[in-house]
Amino acid sequence: MTQEVWLRKQTYRVILIFMIGLALTPEQFKTLLRMVYIANTVVNGHREDDFAIEYDDLEQYVFSRANDAGFPAATSRHRLEGEEHHHPSRIFENDPEVNTMMDQYDSHILIEYLGEKLAERDIEIKFGPNAKDNMPSEDYDNLLDECAEVYDKEFLTNGFMNLVLKKGTAE
Repeated sequence: MTQEVWLRKQTYRVILIFMIGLALTPEQFKTLLRMVYIANTVVNGHREDDFAIEYDDLEQYVFSRANDAGFPAATSRHRLEGEEHHHPSRIFENDPEVNTMMDQYDSHILIEYLGEKLAERDIEIKFGPNAKDNMPSEDYDNLLDECAEVYDKEFLTNGFMNLVLKKGTAE
């Protein structure tokens, strides 16, 4: 190993160690606030109990720096058991850009997931309930993609206007 390669590897290791002290522009910090909020919402937003505390703690940590970074309206503070806690403020939670990003993601996931589940159902109807186990995985995946694409196109073209649920089919 040449000295230059060794030095580059050592430099890389040093950069990783010191990355903890990030220097961000105000615009980058604003993006970080949004990213952390969206990530915590995705991970914990649907949970009643068993929160992924590490996400909530990181959100609280990043939002605790919002005032110093020039975004005092982004955070709401309160004391709990003698400790100060920082969370996204109502103003931040109602940020139209954040809500638009989350709505777009939700719509995309709904269409993808529903299309895939309907495609799986169609394959089971056509090839039997063990179709996935009875086919080579590559063939099944190709067939699933092909069937799901039909639903994706339909949903993107017409939304859910042509989606019909038959009464009495669910048990």
